[in-house]
Amino acid sequence: MINALCGRIVSKTNAGLAAVTQDITCYSVGGELDTGSEIVSYKYNFWDTPGFESWEKNNIQSKIKEIIEKPETKPLCMIFCASPGTFVDLERLESLLDLCILEKRIFVVLVCTNKYAGQVKSRRAVLEDFNGLLSKYSKYSPKIENDITFYSNIGLCAAVNSEPYEDDDRILAVSGINELIYGITTSLVDEQVLKWCFVVLENKGFWNDCQQKLGGLTDSLDDKFNAIKKLFQRNQMQTNQNTSSTTWYDN
Repeated sequence: MINALCGRIVSKTNAGLAAVTQDITCYSVGGELDTGSEIVSYKYNFWDTPGFESWEKNNIQSKIKEIIEKPETKPLCMIFCASPGTFVDLERLESLLDLCILEKRIFVVLVCTNKYAGQVKSRRAVLEDFNGLLSKYSKYSPKIENDITFYSNIGLCAAVNSEPYEDDDRILAVSGINELIYGITTSLVDEQVLKWCFVVLENKGFWNDCQQKLGGLTDSLDDKFNAIKKLFQRNQMQTNQNTSSTTWYDN
């Protein structure tokens, strides 16, 4: 998922029995952007964690706080992933959402990954659980666009396939990633939009898809980039270092 978002190899992947993340790992990625008037250096971090079903219940919030309260960490969003058929303790997940949404005001992204795996009803069940949880935090009705359910500035829920899905008689293409990136882009505000754009800056497939397939949606995306341009001008990038962090919780 991390690699799919960035459009490049960032994290190690393993399709074998040891594919599940075992330890909390930080993946740091940086680069430079020529704004026309100066070269801006940027850096962002992904914190990849084991599924918390293996953690002690009382340690979930303390482990996450340990990440998001690091001095240089300014989380853009928390992304929680679960595949169809995966067991997730909803009470523990709700505890994590309480921390992110109510206490830390971190945008939450709940993703059903490997959406083609298993039966359709399993995928629907994951999404129903995700939507049921997010609806508790929003006083507004959710909005659905491009198969993504938006809960205002609180979070969103989506289903994706970050790699081609193969079984004995068919191959299904990557699906939902570009829509997910776009959904996060339009949900964040002000400087957060700029930082998120740095995260996906090298994902050429996303930028091409925006122009070729998302049609009228690019109008609102252009508005975002005008805002980004103004941010550059207003702040004049007081420092040449723009650091942001994305917290990532994988299940």
